[in-house]
Amino acid sequence: MASATAPIARLFSRDEFQQMIDSGLFAGEKVELLDGAVITLSPQNTPHAATVNRLNYQLMKLCGPEVYIRVQSPVALDEHNQPEPDVVLCAPDPLDYAEAHPGPEQIFLIIEVADSSVRQDRQQKARVYASSGIPHYWVVELRRRRVEAMSSPDTATGQYRRVRTFRAGQILTLPHGQRIAVSDILPPKR
Repeated sequence: MASATAPIARLFSRDEFQQMIDSGLFAGEKVELLDGAVITLSPQNTPHAATVNRLNYQLMKLCGPEVYIRVQSPVALDEHNQPEPDVVLCAPDPLDYAEAHPGPEQIFLIIEVADSSVRQDRQQKARVYASSGIPHYWVVELRRRRVEAMSSPDTATGQYRRVRTFRAGQILTLPHGQRIAVSDILPPKR
């Protein structure tokens, strides 16, 4: 009797993922690479898009020339991870990252805006970002109207040692010391 083997997932590298994108395999789709798997990104609803735009606007006012702001653009974390965070604060690049996506050593803060993706953002993405040594990671939870700020990554365990929750009326501090109010991030209540 022949024995059946359990199916094994095929993990993709960042190079393979980029080749698939370049070949047009995902034409018209928004995708990212997480843990070697190609993940289809959900379409943005209006509150999500408004929050990303609010963040971008506020951060542009606060951050000086020492910070480059990327919105919904890929970051190159390791061989099997190329997510597309909602907002990334990273070191300026003389070529504006035209030759390569920013890597962990260039990233100061990653921000994900979460509506339907809260679980994935707080678990899988937090683990991927902590494992890569991303120093600061925020999850803006639209439904609960709060920002979960994570810092002090433990690359061995893939967890952030410090996790704090901020709500309207509270102030967050950016990696370069600028301050931003939670109410300046979240869209007005509906």
